[in-house]
Amino acid sequence: MLVILIAGVFFLVLTVTEYNPKCVTNPEIHGQGQVFNPSAGEFTFLTWNVGYAGLGKELDFFYDGGKMVIPEKSFFTRYLQGIKSEVHSNDTIDFLMIQELDIKSRRAHYTDELSEITQELPGFCNVFGKNYDSWFVPLPVYQPMGYVKAGIATFSRFRPDSAKMVPFGTEYRWPNGLFLLKRCFLVMKFRLGNGKDLVVINTHNSAYDSTGELRKNELHRLSSYMLREYQKGNYIVTGGDWNSNPFGFHPGKIISGDLVTIIDVPVDASFFPGWKFVFDTLYPSNRYTDMPYVKGKTRTTLIDFFVVSPNITVKGVKTILSDFKNSDHQPVVMKIKLNSGERAK
Repeated sequence: MLVILIAGVFFLVLTVTEYNPKCVTNPEIHGQGQVFNPSAGEFTFLTWNVGYAGLGKELDFFYDGGKMVIPEKSFFTRYLQGIKSEVHSNDTIDFLMIQELDIKSRRAHYTDELSEITQELPGFCNVFGKNYDSWFVPLPVYQPMGYVKAGIATFSRFRPDSAKMVPFGTEYRWPNGLFLLKRCFLVMKFRLGNGKDLVVINTHNSAYDSTGELRKNELHRLSSYMLREYQKGNYIVTGGDWNSNPFGFHPGKIISGDLVTIIDVPVDASFFPGWKFVFDTLYPSNRYTDMPYVKGKTRTTLIDFFVVSPNITVKGVKTILSDFKNSDHQPVVMKIKLNSGERAK
């Protein structure tokens, strides 16, 4: 009886204190940044899920069939330093979209990773969207994950005119939803001086979705937002961890020697009619964490990519090859050009 009472109180407290953003918010813009110069015309973007510096190549993860929950401090320190070095080496990129960035979590040894990465990008602005805030994740029972506070962040060389965090509003059923991410996308807008905007969106879509309904609903909301912005004549760049394969992905084109798998169902082109799916066709961007990474044995796939509006020309895209040394994802970099005078139809 006492055990039932304690469990009841535990779930009651978690339910009452659950972080569950339902409304669009305007997160604070940190840092100075440069004045946006639309005449440049060409811009570069990087997207990278850094896996909270806890999912480097030597480790697995219990959610995906592995055993590890909290990485040893020595692994975590090495991965975080590697992530910071990679970010620093790409400080000429205009926009960096980062996912799974912990700011106060047991799994990341209570390190403020947002602050750590900010130090590598002096002069950049950043906007942080919190999507995970649970005072105690009780899973797995043999080694609970404990407190988690994390989110996604976009770092920009230029100061945006506005920023928004838009929750997807997709909910896992109670009580699972108490312990999982509250997915969202992060929006920055930059005025182009002609009444139009460059809209930069950082997204992190649902992963643990056996029916596919959560991902489908998220794509509906995200694509609706993007299409509305395009109808205004704006230029839209969306990048991130979609947790789905992009339209046009063919595993047979991968040349890295990895074991490549397909995630059913890929992002359907009907969500973005006439838009461009931008990804490096030759290399995977993500590896499964049911085992440590071993090339040719560990399953990999491609879920980190960009979708850009038809009024944008893609100048190039490449995966930064790391053999998943510091994260279960590899960074992807893209260069684009805004097509002057081209408007939405």
